[in-house]
Amino acid sequence: MLSVEKTMLFLLSRVDQMGAQQFVEIYEQRGYTSTYIRNSLSRLKKEGYIASPARSLYQITDNGRSYIKSINSKPARYHQKWDHTWDVVMLEVPEHERKKRDAFRAAILQLGFGLLYNSVYISPWNYRQEVTEYIQSLGLTDNVSILRGEFAEGSITPAKAWTIWQLDKVEAVYQEKWRWSQTEFVPLVDEAVRDGQALRLFLLYLEIGETLSGLFMVDPSLPDELLPADWSGKTVLAELQAQSRRLAEAIPRDSFYALFT
Repeated sequence: MLSVEKTMLFLLSRVDQMGAQQFVEIYEQRGYTSTYIRNSLSRLKKEGYIASPARSLYQITDNGRSYIKSINSKPARYHQKWDHTWDVVMLEVPEHERKKRDAFRAAILQLGFGLLYNSVYISPWNYRQEVTEYIQSLGLTDNVSILRGEFAEGSITPAKAWTIWQLDKVEAVYQEKWRWSQTEFVPLVDEAVRDGQALRLFLLYLEIGETLSGLFMVDPSLPDELLPADWSGKTVLAELQAQSRRLAEAIPRDSFYALFT
């Protein structure tokens, strides 16, 4: 799911329903076209994350709430103690079902699983509920197995984790977002907070929300034991989350946009 679609889903999670035109009015001011927004809503509906109780009205589904919960729970893993056990997901899906296979792989990689061997994925965190929901929704009950335990041989070291989760690429994303936040975004936040204009604050709030969503999707949020000592992920996340809270608190409480903070 694209970051913009995730923020749209987040907005729907905070209200009973929203109209397509409301989404268009908000996101056009962020540079998105009406066609792009309506297509995004159609994709979310087709994938079962939202429903349309009436023409051009949308509300989030249980699947949508579960998705928001699973993705937003990832950064909280940085504050959890790891028990040194692993979730292992093994799959064997026939070629004629490759669309289901690819969808399942994409879903668990976004959760934070890493590819250990061909069709064998591992995570230090317990995502069995989410994985089981993906298995059931895609009709892969007979094609996927889930185990949990410790490695008797071939333990995952920080060096192995660096390769399995391609942490060099994740680190590069964090460094780029850190530079962007310090040189471009924070000055805009400072100015918007001084002005106190609700719409401007809200648009920046959406922008930082999309940025965080993108980071949540690429960062596996591994335990400290598997990360290099100088890992910048937690520091950058904390800074961006602080800016998000700052914007949310600055939006006037009597504003329509305060509903979404």
